[in-house]
Amino acid sequence: MLKNQNLIKSVKFFAKLAITLGALYIVFTKIDAAALGELMVKANGTLLFVSFIFFFLAKIIEAFRSNFFFRNIGLSISEKANTKLYMLGMFYNLFFPGGIGGDSYRAYWIKKRYKIQLRILIGAFLINRINGLMALVSLLIISTLFISIEIPKEYLLTGLIPIAYLVYFGVLKKYLAHYVKTILPTSLLSFVIQMLQVFSAHLVLSSLGVSGPFGDYWFIYLLSGLAFIVPITVGGIGSREVVFLYGANLLNIDLNICIALSLLIYCMRAVASLAGAYFLVFPDKILNQLTE
Repeated sequence: MLKNQNLIKSVKFFAKLAITLGALYIVFTKIDAAALGELMVKANGTLLFVSFIFFFLAKIIEAFRSNFFFRNIGLSISEKANTKLYMLGMFYNLFFPGGIGGDSYRAYWIKKRYKIQLRILIGAFLINRINGLMALVSLLIISTLFISIEIPKEYLLTGLIPIAYLVYFGVLKKYLAHYVKTILPTSLLSFVIQMLQVFSAHLVLSSLGVSGPFGDYWFIYLLSGLAFIVPITVGGIGSREVVFLYGANLLNIDLNICIALSLLIYCMRAVASLAGAYFLVFPDKILNQLTE
């Protein structure tokens, strides 16, 4: 049984690796690598630093949001310990993509220190993800109002947002009523998180010399966020770049700018994730606080 599980994991990893390499090959055969490198080298460092601050702040708020759901299932984890655990999960997601996922690793640590059913714990992680996904899709729909191509009845699309949240509320109220009281604060936090990340991307674009219009870039960035959360590539790299490639062609915007944005955001994610490496080396810094 264990050998079969290891075989399945290996096959999944190499399949993801093949997709990643294939995606990167497609992207980098379509761009001017020299121009891309020059563009990134000349980027405004101050704006990139400020962009990173906003990106990292969004991640801290993500950790804070997840604790709302933990408290709903009876877990009392300090914000400090939960943030550390979240950073460790980010590190695992990005640097150990072939192994256990970040959420799974966090669930393992929490299950090990608290008496809670795994099914209930996984449910909290799932609802947290859905909450963030709804805000992402909502902003993606709103961003269609600012893109350069015409979408039939685009204003009607925004009407789907409140309908989706009503359905979300109804499902939780019927099947997971204990989460209902968290809908408003966590949904607001999810919008703040996504807007901070869009603003971070906006600053990256400004650092690359883009002066507007920004609507097409916002749209592609949000759309690429959907691609990033689908676990078909190693560490998420490749999938986002492919979305930027075809999105740039569709919207007739600068492809090198799009790929530079994608790569710089990935670098920020990598730097932010490195904070979790400390807790991998010194796990007691989390374990001791989880039981306080």
